[in-house]
Amino acid sequence: MKKTTLFLAGICSCLSISANADSQVSVYYPGKKEISIVSHAANLSQLVASPALQGKTWWPGTVISDKLATAVAEQQYQQLMARLKGYAAQSSGEKAAAINNVIQQLSAIKVTGRLPANLDPDWLRMRPELNRRLEGEYSVYTLPKPNSVTLFGAITGSGKVSWQPGGDTRDYLDGHDRLDGADRNIAVVIAPSGDVTEAPVAYWNHRYVEVEPGSIIYIGFSSWSLPAAYKDLNQQIISVLTHRIPD
Repeated sequence: MKKTTLFLAGICSCLSISANADSQVSVYYPGKKEISIVSHAANLSQLVASPALQGKTWWPGTVISDKLATAVAEQQYQQLMARLKGYAAQSSGEKAAAINNVIQQLSAIKVTGRLPANLDPDWLRMRPELNRRLEGEYSVYTLPKPNSVTLFGAITGSGKVSWQPGGDTRDYLDGHDRLDGADRNIAVVIAPSGDVTEAPVAYWNHRYVEVEPGSIIYIGFSSWSLPAAYKDLNQQIISVLTHRIPD
């Protein structure tokens, strides 16, 4: 009887582990209400092999997130918006207008708890040690291969501009004036993968930084223009932009 009890307990334990290790992934497509559900994918390789994703997304910009990380990202987004509104209320004239312009740009984006995972099937095949195990509920956001770059921040004419093969960061900024308090020396390039690169763009420090399609070029506020209470504002904005849901 004792052996039977132990045997049954072992089976229950295995079933419990199996259940806890199970996954369910909701796959979202831009501009569509349709959602595909991928169940029981044990790892990233199994997930990306699903018909819900194969041939239906551009891997470099595909985002995977989970509920816990999304809750954190959404909280950070709300905190940032509150700080910017407080900063604008303390400012006046062109400075307040510049801050409100950035608030308006941020109001148009949605964030998710992006996980640090490359979903490209070939990349995963070559690096099995980074084939992340999946347990619980996830969301994946797909996108077609982009043909634009987004100008963002304290700059005129923000929004999407056409991507140019081999285009340098500074090329995209030509004809776009900086708003009051903007950094004129450094731009920040946020790649579709979420990688962040500083690009010196002034005449005295210029360095060629090629921009991938689907990237964001962020023009932040200069350090001298930010009050002490807002010195980390650019870093907070960049963090939110790396968690943006692709469109």
